[in-house]
Amino acid sequence: MDRLYITRLPLLSLIGVYLHEKENPQPLYLDLQLTLSLAEAAESDDLEDTIDYAALCHDIQAAAAREHCNLVERRLTELMEIALWDSRVEEVTGRLYKPGAVPGAEISIERTLSRSA
Repeated sequence: MDRLYITRLPLLSLIGVYLHEKENPQPLYLDLQLTLSLAEAAESDDLEDTIDYAALCHDIQAAAAREHCNLVERRLTELMEIALWDSRVEEVTGRLYKPGAVPGAEISIERTLSRSA
């Protein structure tokens, strides 16, 4: 299997448990690692044979901006599930960064989701 990486995708999201977090979108950053075969695309040189990462990033950014959620764990899972919409993706690992959550520290979480057999 091969891997496709998306690094530091900027997002704006209503996320957090405090009132000011529910009212003001916050910047987040997302790293994704998608596991899939890139062999067909490497042979054909055709976008139809691979992940359109520009469209994927657009869908993720739109989803992040849609509605409030309390926890980064929930937001990350929702965003990673978008990558699994494409049946060629076998597994996705994501890391979501929430800058400014704790003064002087960078907070991030990481999860891995696999396609159900």
